[in-house]
Amino acid sequence: MISPLAVFLVLLWGAIAGLDLVSVPQGLLARPLVAATVAGLICGNGAGGLLAGMVLELYALDVLPIGASRYPDFSVAAVAGGVAAAFAPDQLAVGMAGLVGLPMASLGGWTLQKLRRRNAVSVHRRLERVAAGDARAIWELQRNGMLRDALRSVVLASVGLVFALLVSRLPWGDRPHSVLVSWAVLAGGITGAFGGALRSAGRGARRRWLAVGLAMGIIVVLVR
Repeated sequence: MISPLAVFLVLLWGAIAGLDLVSVPQGLLARPLVAATVAGLICGNGAGGLLAGMVLELYALDVLPIGASRYPDFSVAAVAGGVAAAFAPDQLAVGMAGLVGLPMASLGGWTLQKLRRRNAVSVHRRLERVAAGDARAIWELQRNGMLRDALRSVVLASVGLVFALLVSRLPWGDRPHSVLVSWAVLAGGITGAFGGALRSAGRGARRRWLAVGLAMGIIVVLVR
């Protein structure tokens, strides 16, 4: 099903994607479109990974990871979704990505809250040293925070990989209406992305320009 090398590479990529979300290097590697596509390539099905990334990106467009806000973590979740899509039939790739990626995103968001609380405890313990300008204390905070995030990402990637492989082994092809799962996941993603776009556009001219952009996109699709 999956080689030991591929397992190692998936876990490594999951760690990199998880770190990229808020730690380092923040180079957009955590975006679902990137994370899932690379995971699919590792598993030998880049097209399936791309489909997973595209649909999970729709859900992630409604997420703004800033400050102390609570949000789902689609980075490692997209890696798991990409693996699930890579081993699924073409017509079920989107559905498998949603079945695996969306619960993993919620789990990832929960682990982020735990990570923040642990980092806060670490800061509190070194508060006096930091206030005194102790460079070593600041380095310890940076290093330990990064290591915790890497450990969180690897654990999430491991859980996601097992989850993806278990889901992909189910006899989906024997169910006549299983393709409806893909349509449901896609519909939810489009709805989420559209709702996020409306909230971001606000009111007035920006919302009108959003409507113009949507209309032009529909026209281009229909003409082609």
